[in-house]
Amino acid sequence: MKGYEIFEQKYLKDYFGEEGLAPYENKIGFLDFLRELKSGTQGIPSSSSFMVVGIDDVLYLAGRDERKMLALTIHKILQSSAKVLDQKIIEVQIVCKGRLYKGESFWSEYRGEKLPLDYIFGTPNKRDIRECPVYSTGFNLSS
Repeated sequence: MKGYEIFEQKYLKDYFGEEGLAPYENKIGFLDFLRELKSGTQGIPSSSSFMVVGIDDVLYLAGRDERKMLALTIHKILQSSAKVLDQKIIEVQIVCKGRLYKGESFWSEYRGEKLPLDYIFGTPNKRDIRECPVYSTGFNLSS
């Protein structure tokens, strides 16, 4: 089962070297990705892969008081597309500029702010791919 692979930008090959993670073929901004999902997934070809960037900026620019509500809205948009993304065998990397932390919750530390990723992705599983920490969760976001 495919889903979201969430990791720090510094672990991409461009920054980490040959041991880094290869970026997926289609690079798209986070808001553009959400827009594609909201307008229907008909335009997304089967077996395609996306590197989605900018989630940190979206949450950071929302402001402290609005972040939780925005994160819950994002969660609903992603979850509503889960079945189709799964059926189309889509691969999605969520690339974060900030540092990722998993404890009682899951968050990104970006520009001195704690950004709530757990409201979007729940508590993902952590695994290492060639010494690069990757957090993964299914498209249904129930983990």
